[in-house]
Amino acid sequence: MKSTAAYYQALFAEVEANIGTLSHKTATGIVGFSGGGPVSMIQVASEHAYITCELSQYPEQVASSEGDQYELLCRMPLAESQVQALLTALGSLSMKVKLGHGHTVDVSGIDAAPGLSIVSLRHFSSVVIEGERCGVYEVVP
Repeated sequence: MKSTAAYYQALFAEVEANIGTLSHKTATGIVGFSGGGPVSMIQVASEHAYITCELSQYPEQVASSEGDQYELLCRMPLAESQVQALLTALGSLSMKVKLGHGHTVDVSGIDAAPGLSIVSLRHFSSVVIEGERCGVYEVVP
């Protein structure tokens, strides 16, 4: 099995090629996502963009409608804490239901994202890593 670093290097190659280099700093909570805390995410160093960096590794995640285990990318003009709350909520949803390109989600109940009521998922990229389909979906308003 590939290392986690090699896995994410392959998964995020298109993000880095099209948006920018990822920071080496990961934003995470004291309590991890699997324990009910916020999802871990990395910022694109030169842009206001964040991408989750753990969701696709959970066997509980329901594969997308395109057949990918996936991470979520957000480039909306929100504060880091708002992005983390939004991606945490969507990450939790990804463990329960099949999501994919074009799916819309009502996020009006997320206090951290005031004024944002509905988001959509847009397929950003896919790769095959050791025979498994993996991808990135961008969260857009």
